Amino acid sequence: MDELKYVAAAPFKRNEGSSMLPQDFEFSLSFDLKWMTPEQASRILDIALNSHLLYMEDEHLHPAFDPSTVDIPRGFIPSKDILQQVTLVDQILEYIASCSNMDLKQVVSLVNNRHENLSGMVDVEVAALIIGREFGCDMDKFYEKVLQNVSING
Repeated sequence: MDELKYVAAAPFKRNEGSSMLPQDFEFSLSFDLKWMTPEQASRILDIALNSHLLYMEDEHLHPAFDPSTVDIPRGFIPSKDILQQVTLVDQILEYIASCSNMDLKQVVSLVNNRHENLSGMVDVEVAALIIGREFGCDMDKFYEKVLQNVSING
């Protein structure tokens, strides 16, 4: 998680802001820092959002932590392994996309909208379970994992 937090913090530390547009975050990772391709930066954004390190509010990206408290090691470059992380919410989203024959981006959008409509009162995993059920997907295999995740995180 430290590596992902370093990557998530870097664009905010570089731009000294508390929020930015998602495309500015991706631009910073790929072109300013030259750490990855734009496609990889987009994937990192998804991973950081799903890991609750970042969140969206009013179409702007915000860190869920204080970036100024993150000391990124000198010469830090993220490993290729960081792109291989598959979070629980990623698993749920991919399952819903497969079950409903919808595009993954559409599923992500629906889940994010539901999460925002619920004012963030439930974890994104719970919002994903709700969307999955609405589309008739059998979400039973995820309930225990989501319950454990919710219990651990809050």
